[in-house]
Amino acid sequence: MNKEMLKEVLSLPSISGNESIVRNYIASYAIKNGIKVMVDDKGNIYLTKGSDKMTEGEYYPCVVAHMDTVHRSHNTLIEQDLRLDIVESINETDKHYNQTTLTAKLPGTNTQTGIGGDDKCGVFVCLEMFEEFDILKGAFFVEEEIGMLGSKEADEDFFKNVGYAIQFDAPSANWITETCSGVKLFDEDFKGLIRETLSDGGYSKFSYDPFTDVNQLAQKFDFCCLNLGCGYYRQHTNGEYVIVDEVESAVKVGISLINKLGIADYIHNKSVKIQNSSLYGDFEGSFNFNDSEDEELMDMSENITDSVIEMVADGGSREQIKEFIYEYLMDNEF
Repeated sequence: MNKEMLKEVLSLPSISGNESIVRNYIASYAIKNGIKVMVDDKGNIYLTKGSDKMTEGEYYPCVVAHMDTVHRSHNTLIEQDLRLDIVESINETDKHYNQTTLTAKLPGTNTQTGIGGDDKCGVFVCLEMFEEFDILKGAFFVEEEIGMLGSKEADEDFFKNVGYAIQFDAPSANWITETCSGVKLFDEDFKGLIRETLSDGGYSKFSYDPFTDVNQLAQKFDFCCLNLGCGYYRQHTNGEYVIVDEVESAVKVGISLINKLGIADYIHNKSVKIQNSSLYGDFEGSFNFNDSEDEELMDMSENITDSVIEMVADGGSREQIKEFIYEYLMDNEF
């Protein structure tokens, strides 16, 4: 993994409604590497690699991230074309002891600010996928943080020959979004295909989460989607930080998933309801979770609480929160 490139991407200031510096970086990367690039009227940017290698009946894997962050104080940096100072250190907390950590400071100061790993870590992971694969699409959306406004206008022609989409937009390196704001991202057959690969990569926690862009893609199109953690923590705060090893874990599991799934079409059977799904997937032979009713109720309570807190921080409406809680309880047959 190219750590210096990760730091470069994280240094780019971006806010909802002004993602130009990140978008220009992605476009420059694509042009430099001979990758087809397209920007739509909304400002979303799309990359296509390997069109000359595709044959009839084959479908692109597509990686997804959003370009905006919530850190409104970075608007001045954008206007002045400045970059965040990225600080590399060894973490001394119990949770991430002795791990390489990245934080950000306002340029020329000692003032910590949000590094914007949500979701510039995702942008970086997607670009790393283009380093690995000869056939790949990538979609980078604007204004996710203020209601998925970019992905709501996702270009339909771009996604016509996409077989599945993997977004990287969640904390840690052990997070798998199964249901997003009440929308199921994949069916049981797809879950059966990916669970061993995810488990081998250290991803075991299937969760019900508030919105991100694959919520919109899963509603607009018929292919299976997925959202994975990519190593950021304390998102939406000035204390946000990134664990380098966990970003690399996201890169590795992304590569493994695309190698596993290939260039096939994975149609999402949206009529199938996932029954008795738990928050933390029970991977065969690797994990042994207690299935007692009390523990399930505790897990449900904790997950709802965490998700609602994040939805409020993301600006979710009262109706969106109500819908999420209702869908969550129905999916768990409460």
